[in-house]
Amino acid sequence: MAEGLPGGAGPSARLRGSDDAEERIAFLASAGELLSSSLESRTVLQRLAELAVPLLADWCAVDVLTADGCVERVAAAHRAPEQAALVLELARLQPLDLAAAGGIPEVLRTGKAALLPEVPDATLPGLVSTAAQLEVARRLGIRAGLIVPLLARGRVLGALSLVRCEEAGAPGAADLELALELARRASLSLDNALLYAEARGVQQRTERLQAVTAALSRAATAEDVAEALMHEDLRPAGPSRGAVLGMLEDGRLHVLGSFGYAPAVLDSLRGLWADQVPLLDRALSQLEPQWFGTHEAVLRAIPEPARDVLGVMGTGAWAALPLKVEHRVRGFLMFAWDTPQRFLAEERGFMSSLAQQCAQALERAALYEALRERGGKLHLALEVGKEAEERLFFLLEASRALAEHLDDVEWTLEHLSRVAAENVATYCLVELVGSDGELRCVAASHREQERDVSLLAALPPSWVEGTLHPARECFLSGETRFLPEVGPELLERMSQGHGHRAFLESLNPHSLLAVPVRTRGRTLGVITLGTSAPCRRLVTADVAMAEELARRVAVALENASLYRDAQAAVRLRDEFLSVASHELKTPLTSLKLQHGLIERAVGEEGRERVRPRLATAMRQVQRLSALVDSLLDVSRISLGRLTLEPADIDLGQAVRDAVDRMEEVFTQAGCSVRVEVPGPLPGRWDSLRLDQVLVNLLTNAAKYGAGRPVLVEAAFEGEKDVRVSVRDEGIGIAAEDLPRLFGRFERAVSERHYGGLGLGLYISRQIVDAMGGRIEVESRPGAGSVFTVRLPRGGR
Repeated sequence: MAEGLPGGAGPSARLRGSDDAEERIAFLASAGELLSSSLESRTVLQRLAELAVPLLADWCAVDVLTADGCVERVAAAHRAPEQAALVLELARLQPLDLAAAGGIPEVLRTGKAALLPEVPDATLPGLVSTAAQLEVARRLGIRAGLIVPLLARGRVLGALSLVRCEEAGAPGAADLELALELARRASLSLDNALLYAEARGVQQRTERLQAVTAALSRAATAEDVAEALMHEDLRPAGPSRGAVLGMLEDGRLHVLGSFGYAPAVLDSLRGLWADQVPLLDRALSQLEPQWFGTHEAVLRAIPEPARDVLGVMGTGAWAALPLKVEHRVRGFLMFAWDTPQRFLAEERGFMSSLAQQCAQALERAALYEALRERGGKLHLALEVGKEAEERLFFLLEASRALAEHLDDVEWTLEHLSRVAAENVATYCLVELVGSDGELRCVAASHREQERDVSLLAALPPSWVEGTLHPARECFLSGETRFLPEVGPELLERMSQGHGHRAFLESLNPHSLLAVPVRTRGRTLGVITLGTSAPCRRLVTADVAMAEELARRVAVALENASLYRDAQAAVRLRDEFLSVASHELKTPLTSLKLQHGLIERAVGEEGRERVRPRLATAMRQVQRLSALVDSLLDVSRISLGRLTLEPADIDLGQAVRDAVDRMEEVFTQAGCSVRVEVPGPLPGRWDSLRLDQVLVNLLTNAAKYGAGRPVLVEAAFEGEKDVRVSVRDEGIGIAAEDLPRLFGRFERAVSERHYGGLGLGLYISRQIVDAMGGRIEVESRPGAGSVFTVRLPRGGR
């Protein structure tokens, strides 16, 4: 095997055109080992060129296809090392045109090798495009050559050009085969290097994006976002200038952050609308990034009148990316280069990701700012709301007290002043007009319960004219008196002496409010509220609250007066009913006696004619007597004079006795009665009142269940109670009438069809309640009713 193969080619190297198989295998093995020793693509390709010289060619060039579809010469070698620069110069003078016929362009297009067995000097002008190239080509010398493609994974990566300068050095089929095998191994190494570079680039971009994401996640404002993105370690590599432009709601631009731009340039952008800046208007309308690799491309895209702002964009490449969030543009990310750029897909993707991260960060910052602003407003609203809640709570509590205690106005007003002092003021006074027409303090409270503030009441009328107390001014004018600031002069006016002045100074009032209590054009009194440190001062909202309170107090005082009048009228009515009932009982008793005397005085002949009419008259007297008794019971209940006389009785026997007495009533009503009593039901009750309840329930059953059977049951219920129920199958009661059935003078049927005052069930319920029991009813229209009485056996 010849010495001086790859890695150490020397004078004894003779591989060119060699038919020695071992020599060729050794060359390819050494070449493969050398090419695979690096993962740097340019290093691989330079080693490839150096491998081919001088073993395969006198000089060698490696051209690759770039990501943007151009051809770049990345490696060159010459047997005379000083001539290698000319190989590179040949490509620099005129970049290859991929559309040209023959040579390297055709190999790159087709992926097929080209063999040039002979290149006469006369054909050189046809292989180059310019005179400068022709001169370089003649200096290099071109007599023959071959061009092989670099193929990997079905795509052309580049081309390997092997050129010989000697006239007798034309390559043959063996040279082409060897070159193709070398190119195949080189392609594998190049593909590995490109994959490694791609993976490393992806990793680097991912790490940078992660760093950007971490930095942006800590940004709370739009300026923080721009500062993070413009940081030297996070911004894209290469741009000489950059800026983050925010866009206001009206479309105007403002600079959030930048690098590389002169302040004058940034000042020229502030306040402009986005559509006034060339190319930004395109990014805004298309909602897509704008890429311009050269200054000429920028010029072609900008109309002539708008080129006065080219200083903003620089003299090289330029890119503008809209910061878009859900079809809304929050601003722009702008970068400029001093030199032309090829915006590769990877770099475009990286900058687009930066723009997306920036847009989301600006959105978060805007939301955070809005949230912070809302938080401030919410805090203020909460403070106002808290005060409003205190006022509302106070008014609700005052309304509740005023509504529930109409019979004790002074207690209500005292409670009102205490609640006011605990919630909306430091102290509160309530003064009402007395019988002499002057104000009289009826309630006074302070937050410190041990302090007596009644001394703050209005001054007497004999006080010096012109030094009126605020409450007296309010009383005389009938208008609210609000003093948000209480100064020494007012304290002097209010004081009634040295001791009183000291008391006022100890209270240290810093706001006062006096509101009149008026109704029907009359002033009934004055409510005074005052605050002292550390309580807040009274404000206008407190005036409205106090005036509403005064209106409610006025209504309550009016209602209390009407309530007292109504109570007096009720008492007078009940006393009249009581007296009238007693007075009616006397003639009724006499009338019953007269009926008895008439019956005995009439002879046998007349008795047969008089008896039916006399019986009718007796029934009407009894009915009238029952009505009078009911009215008398109502008056007793209203006056609290219903008394019970409990005794040991048998409830079962009482039920049977009541049914027996009502036999004639049930006969007239056409009702059959069934009594179910298991045995003795002893207990302690008022026998007369219990009989009254039973008769009322039986009478109802006969009246509303006429013609249908009635069932009366009595039994023990547990160890301590008994139960009596009366069931009829009559007209029944509607559900909406049941709640009012036991009310006084309440009726669930028409008065024209059924008589009575509507007092029987009311009296029955009062009696049962007085015995410690309860009465209930179950009923449905057309299905009858069941009245049930439950009583404790021990009575009450």
